[in-house]
Amino acid sequence: MSKRKPSIATSATAKSVTIQEPLLQTVGNFYQTPFFTKYWKESLIIMMLSFALYHVCIPFGYVLDDLMVVSGNEYTKKGFDGIWDILTTESFEGYFGEKKELVQGNRYRPLSIITFAIEHGILGELNPKVSHIINIILYGFTCILIMMVLTMLFRNFKHKYWFMSIPFLATLIFLVHPIHSEAVANIKGRDEIMSMLFSMGALYASLRYMDRNSWAWLLTALMSYFLGLLSKENAITFVAVIPLTIYFFSETNSKLLKKIILGLLITTFLYLMLRFNTAGVPKFGVESKDVMNNPFLGMTGGEKFGSIMYTLGKYIMLMIFPHPLSHDYYPYAIPKVSIINLFSFLSLIAYIALTYLGFKGLWKKNIYSFSILFYLATLTIVSNIVINLGTFMNERFIFMASAGYCIALAYFLSEHLPNIIRKNGALISTAIAIIFVLGYSIKTYVRVPVWKDALSLNQAAVAVSSNSARANSFMSTALFEEFKVTEDKGKKRELIDQAEFYGLKAVEILPDYGNANLMLIGVVTERFKMDRNINDYIKGMKPIILRRPDIPFIKEFSDYLKGSHSNELFPFYLSIGTELLKYKDGRRNWAYQYLQYAYDINPNSKSVNEALALSYELSGNPNEANRFRMAAQNLQ
Repeated sequence: MSKRKPSIATSATAKSVTIQEPLLQTVGNFYQTPFFTKYWKESLIIMMLSFALYHVCIPFGYVLDDLMVVSGNEYTKKGFDGIWDILTTESFEGYFGEKKELVQGNRYRPLSIITFAIEHGILGELNPKVSHIINIILYGFTCILIMMVLTMLFRNFKHKYWFMSIPFLATLIFLVHPIHSEAVANIKGRDEIMSMLFSMGALYASLRYMDRNSWAWLLTALMSYFLGLLSKENAITFVAVIPLTIYFFSETNSKLLKKIILGLLITTFLYLMLRFNTAGVPKFGVESKDVMNNPFLGMTGGEKFGSIMYTLGKYIMLMIFPHPLSHDYYPYAIPKVSIINLFSFLSLIAYIALTYLGFKGLWKKNIYSFSILFYLATLTIVSNIVINLGTFMNERFIFMASAGYCIALAYFLSEHLPNIIRKNGALISTAIAIIFVLGYSIKTYVRVPVWKDALSLNQAAVAVSSNSARANSFMSTALFEEFKVTEDKGKKRELIDQAEFYGLKAVEILPDYGNANLMLIGVVTERFKMDRNINDYIKGMKPIILRRPDIPFIKEFSDYLKGSHSNELFPFYLSIGTELLKYKDGRRNWAYQYLQYAYDINPNSKSVNEALALSYELSGNPNEANRFRMAAQNLQ
């Protein structure tokens, strides 16, 4: 059983305190002993375990959003010369070539991208192996820093087994938790790691400042906080976390705390001015019309709130029992539901209860209350309540918030449960802790290999997020890319069939999804190149064109077919153009293109001239409409 050093204020009544009540002891300075002198063994275990869990991903290449920030980012590939460009532009401008207002507030996360540019500058090329190694090292350092902070917070909690101490156990649970696998195994996830690393660095320096009243520590805290913000905006939640932590774990010196709060607020203001000047001011009144960047598009207020609560409930479930995992929660992997949905309603009740318990224990400085408030505070910015994130949820979004869960679980197993179970309590708690750590470790080790390449990643995603249009479309893309490099004809047909299957599933979920329709066009055209069957081509292309007549590749392949198969293509183009004229949306504007294809094949067709006349009339060009109408009359 652990022993606590009671504060002076509570020593007289310490024996009367119920052993089940998790109260903090706040006496003494935060920093009491050099960390690495005492905890070098634990630090070594943390770093070695970080490599043990994630070394499998070292040979992996770039996948998913790595294209936007590393392999396809022109500023990153400039090496050192690209650093200024990265600092002075929106974070995806190096990929798109221009500022893209895909989500509210855009993205300004230059620091992690700068590290990729530095890698390129030193190595002379992009090397994913080096990037993976750096991610693993940074993750290990982050976990060590978490433990450094926790040893200061739980300085008055002593356990007879070093491996069951709250700081080490909480850090161990955080380290092995499978929900972090995306942040570490996906190179782009470095922004999550660095944001947490510098945020915890700011917290550590703030605690040292509270001990020493040293301007050096205060400036260190503010600089580390600023670097966290430059890594990812999640760090802004530490404006609340740092004062909250100081309040919970010390006999607070309000004068010093006010200086920290003021410094954090000033630093936040400076960061926001830099961000708004570089990436743009959030346009809260403008709604993105792309469902892949606005998953709540077309939802009522009740449906949006219900879906948000559904995702927040999923976060709790995945923290406790992280299975199954997926990197894709795009529409509609998370169902469109109202708050009366049972799961959403239970999630709402759970969060109301958590909020109540968090604030209820505020004055008593209850450890569970701190853990809950840490979780809720760091969750706010990724909850979709404050700002639309562009997706329902993502496992890496709670990389930071999950630390609250790890602290609560470690406290329960290390301190609270042994006091509840009098007989063999320490042994039972240790056994449960081993089950958690071992179970999470195995799940993480099994999860990491899915990040090998696009095909393995998307195979895992569609198995879990089967109703995600994006997951199915990306699976179609991965299979199509595999098809292009495969030589065996039988295998090629198998791959193209599978690519079609997932493409069709994607458009079944979102009919006008551009990438899915593009992949289906690729399937149809490649089949035509293999079989030269124009009728199959026409049959396959017609529904795609009616959904998305604007996809440029349609015109490219139509030009490729020009002069051949005229007998089959003429009625096809005429039919497509005529049907597009019936639509009331933007698809009608594309009718002219397909009617012109038919006209090029047979300009003496009355039907084509009549259709073109109608097309020009609907587009507000009466002169051309009359010209084609007269031509049609002359063809009677």
